[in-house]
Amino acid sequence: MIIDMHAHVLNKKAYKDYQKESEGRVSKILVLHDYTQNFDKLLKFVKSKKDLFLAGCVDMNKNILRQLKLLEKLIKEKEIIAIKLYPGYQYFYPSDKKVHPIAKLCQKHNIPLIFHCGDVYDLGGKAILKYAHPKNIDELAVTFPKCKIILSHFGFPYFMDAANIVSKNKNVFTDISGTIDACGSKKEVNELVKQYKSDLIRAFTYFPDVKKKVMFGTDFHEEGVSLCLIKPYIKLVKDIFSKKEQDNVFYKLSNKLFFNK
Repeated sequence: MIIDMHAHVLNKKAYKDYQKESEGRVSKILVLHDYTQNFDKLLKFVKSKKDLFLAGCVDMNKNILRQLKLLEKLIKEKEIIAIKLYPGYQYFYPSDKKVHPIAKLCQKHNIPLIFHCGDVYDLGGKAILKYAHPKNIDELAVTFPKCKIILSHFGFPYFMDAANIVSKNKNVFTDISGTIDACGSKKEVNELVKQYKSDLIRAFTYFPDVKKKVMFGTDFHEEGVSLCLIKPYIKLVKDIFSKKEQDNVFYKLSNKLFFNK
């Protein structure tokens, strides 16, 4: 069993591409909404597929409390099972007080609060990395110790900083998504995977407890874009983690955090 807790399967084509690339090995997929997308359209699509689940989003540049009122309704109706925020793209720190109502809502309903952390995909050149650094999660985690916080992409390329924050805070977790992409030749992708393994092993050597707080994710979008790989992530987990640890990475931790199982 595998749960992909970080993907952007936004339409029928992306869903079909995902099934092809995963060869049917993934049983649940968490689809992440962002503030640039049509939420109603995405919600309708996700509801049409039994294996898709949705993480909502808050646009930090609009009325937050108004958005939270709608999101709480959707949480109660189990239409969304998490909330994601995008600090580097919207110029705010996770520790900003305007994040507090969102953390309180997630804490109240026991759903994860996900942050994009680390490198940004930004063709417009407007994102600012300082907001997306994983170290900025620390203060919020301390302020809301009962809020389940997920630091995305293992904070790439700030692996050691991310591992430090995850290790330090009992309520902070991470995923392995978004680092392995299809930019380049097969040889170049293999070298990327090799380096990623090395970086993760180094982080686990210093912070071994973090191995228990890592989840499987891919950041899959669709064929034709760089983020279209799944199988290398599966192999990565099998290469780095023991069999017992693999079960936790592939599905047990995600089941606990998102589905309370």
